[in-house]
Amino acid sequence: MNPEPAAAMRYSRPLLATFGLGLLLAAAGCSGKNLKPGSSLADAETAVARAERARIGDYDPVSWKAARDNLALARASSGSKEADVEARWFAARARADAELGLVRAERARLAALTAALKREIAALVPESAPAAAPEVTP
Repeated sequence: MNPEPAAAMRYSRPLLATFGLGLLLAAAGCSGKNLKPGSSLADAETAVARAERARIGDYDPVSWKAARDNLALARASSGSKEADVEARWFAARARADAELGLVRAERARLAALTAALKREIAALVPESAPAAAPEVTP
């Protein structure tokens, strides 16, 4: 009897399992690179719709216009196979612009609320009383 085939079989199963796992991980890693523009376009449309409901155009018209323009460009270029990368890029820009506009709009709302609260506090506190808290700027 030759002990060689048993030894080879003992090492080949772990080697096969490792190879299979590596192949599976490689396939999983590559799957995200070839996303269709539809998913990123849907994400951008959702972000722009959320920004529209938040009325970011009232607070940050530049980001609002950029988000709408980039979304329109993403929609226009999503039809051709060659322009998939371009469509994903415009969709990502539209989403980023919409989210930036949401943040800026929220910051503007909070600044307006802070100013209104400061006016109310100033009206309640007599002029001779010292300020209770130091000034905080956003």
